[in-house]
Amino acid sequence: MFDVSRLLLLGLVAGLVFVVRCRRTRDPREPPAVGSKIPIIGHLVGLLWYGLPYFNMVTEKHSYPICTLDLVFSKTYLVTSPTLLQAIQRNRKYLSFDPFVSMTLERMAGIRGPILELFREKESGGQGLGHDVVHAMQPTLTGRPLDRMNERMARMLLPLVNELAGLPTVDLHDWCRRVITAASTDASYGPLNPYQDPRIEKAFWDFESHMSPLLANFLPWLTARTAWKGRETAVVALMKYYELGGQKEGSELTYVRWKTMHDAGVPTEDIARQEVSMAIGLLSNSVPATFWVLYELYSRPDLLAEIREEMREHVVRVDADHRHIVDISALRDQCPLLLSTFQEILRTRSASAPTRFVLQDVLLADQYLIKAGSVLNMPAASMGRTAETWGSTADDFDARRFIKSEKNPRRTGGFMTFGVSPVICPGRHFASSEIMALAAMMLLRFDMTPVDGVWQAPKINPQAIASSMRPPKGGLEVKVSPRKEYEGVEWDFEIKEGTGVFNLMVG
Repeated sequence: MFDVSRLLLLGLVAGLVFVVRCRRTRDPREPPAVGSKIPIIGHLVGLLWYGLPYFNMVTEKHSYPICTLDLVFSKTYLVTSPTLLQAIQRNRKYLSFDPFVSMTLERMAGIRGPILELFREKESGGQGLGHDVVHAMQPTLTGRPLDRMNERMARMLLPLVNELAGLPTVDLHDWCRRVITAASTDASYGPLNPYQDPRIEKAFWDFESHMSPLLANFLPWLTARTAWKGRETAVVALMKYYELGGQKEGSELTYVRWKTMHDAGVPTEDIARQEVSMAIGLLSNSVPATFWVLYELYSRPDLLAEIREEMREHVVRVDADHRHIVDISALRDQCPLLLSTFQEILRTRSASAPTRFVLQDVLLADQYLIKAGSVLNMPAASMGRTAETWGSTADDFDARRFIKSEKNPRRTGGFMTFGVSPVICPGRHFASSEIMALAAMMLLRFDMTPVDGVWQAPKINPQAIASSMRPPKGGLEVKVSPRKEYEGVEWDFEIKEGTGVFNLMVG
């Protein structure tokens, strides 16, 4: 037996000695450096402790348009100026997102060796399979493939929402997590969906919600035990899914991912590992976004009443059997207040920090030297609230902010929840359909109030570092009651072909 604490201490000391001896020199043309209270390791500790919101905590203390953070093993630049954002987009050849894919597969998914090199981007000496997988996915998230996923998602949502009628109180975040997990994974994986097993669902969320120490990539089976064990459990379940041929009955999205990797010679275990990391994209932001949408709307009674009236007029139709049908396409096309409110909630709640790896030295905006081998982050919580972009109301919640008009033109460069061009979340339309469909059905059918009578936002879970929507750490118990206006009414969803793409603002 060996002393784990002594081993960890020796590893930490050795690492710090190495870092101190090999400290990078700073070029005076680089953005100004920001220090921390704890020498050398302060910013790294802050990021691991607070997650992505740490970047916003740093930028709130300083007024620099761009600054430098030393994260011990890498150098990070934080950008808060929309003007510099445009300069970043002009230098996309040398400021790339691609290396993030292979880093994710190594640290989050646990893929190593020759298979990792197979996925690694060609610019870094790999074979570029990670890029090929992303490219293969994109056509399956629009058009008829998206329609089919939306149809299956809606079929799963309805009975889960119906159950609320018999539940006088629920933990709102736990309920959102259960419902979105079930609907999203069923739409993606089909009849043999491994996440139908509550044990596998729990394993994934153990992995996702305790990920921060896993990213350190130092003896993860000891230092990140909960996340590591959850990931390994989910990997075994997905291996079984592929062995049973589940991908052939799932969505086009799931099938093309599997086929691209299988045809390239990736073993089943590593395909399963990659797929567990893909579930982060499917669930990590959709669950907390759903929670915050419901929280914000139910805690604003006047806005809730307006949106209910908008939906009652444009979204709900009654069929020959007196069923009330919610038309998901009408949520997109005929509910400008709801769609604007949805985006404003994302703007004010998101802590995303779109990332670019610096492949070559770049003089940004002819002023700031960005060094090769470093990382560049654009904290949305800072840039998304600048007066330069949003005017004097940048810090206010304005439900009508995204309704285009002569007095309120849609601004670009400040809304970063779905990423920054050219790297935009390909699943944003499916996620938006799911979140808004669930919210619409909830808002129309149920009243909701906190058990203690006060809408008090729960604390944020900093270890869920993969999520940019700041998932709550604690629960929020709410009372749920059917609205008397629709007492005894049967409900359903309607999906119209070719209407799954939302007119959403992107950075």
